[in-house]
Amino acid sequence: MSFEHLLTEAQKADVLSVDSSWGQGRTLFGGLSAALALSNIRQHIEPNRSLRSLGINFSGQALADTEFSLQQQVLSNGKSISQVNGQLLQNDRIVTQVCACFGDDRESTISEIYPAIALPEIGSNQRLNYIKGLTPEFVQHFEFEYTKGQFPFSNSPFNELAGWVRFKEPESTFTEAHLIALIDAWPPVILQKLKSFAPCATVSWNVEIVQPLSNPSLFTGDWIYYDAEIKQAQQGYAHTEAKIYNAEGILLALSRQLIAVYDQ
Repeated sequence: MSFEHLLTEAQKADVLSVDSSWGQGRTLFGGLSAALALSNIRQHIEPNRSLRSLGINFSGQALADTEFSLQQQVLSNGKSISQVNGQLLQNDRIVTQVCACFGDDRESTISEIYPAIALPEIGSNQRLNYIKGLTPEFVQHFEFEYTKGQFPFSNSPFNELAGWVRFKEPESTFTEAHLIALIDAWPPVILQKLKSFAPCATVSWNVEIVQPLSNPSLFTGDWIYYDAEIKQAQQGYAHTEAKIYNAEGILLALSRQLIAVYDQ
């Protein structure tokens, strides 16, 4: 089942199920859950009103091959800014909740633009490949190239992780939901610090969209550069931040995650 097909289903139906190819263990890939909730609420907002921020809380496990429902509530719909809550419910409980802020461009005397940066070349870097039974199932839908950091559970001394990611099978459009899924496709940077397998779970995740996707335009086959670092990790929680760029080095989004680590 393709990503674009799932987004379309989320727009048309309030109840759907996702096959295990999008799973990580028994649960759904969190980036997909957030993207489906966003796609479901997007239809209630003017199409030209750009996503500015998305706050996601994972309050439970969304199971693969099990029906869930999508609900939304428009909190405010002003002249230039709209805010909408979305929920993914399964087995009578909320498992994912998002709060999206959409805003029109407005005139301002302030203009401070993050300059484009030079990025590593694509094609000559270490790849993260899908290996059945070893990597999460959803990895089969993406291509990864590491430029910084190491694989999960490698006892890495590094606090940074960076690289390129894109959808393995490009589709017809690139939406805000596509970007959200790509940002979350990378393993949490904290995983590389672990000596052996231990479960980790994103508790909360916040994304700020710096560049509306119409400027610059993106396509589903485009590479996105992800550059993350651990800001602090202690007492079983890791705080990480990431910058996301397009292939021209233009900053697209800022991401921040709180991750629970269960290594003891």
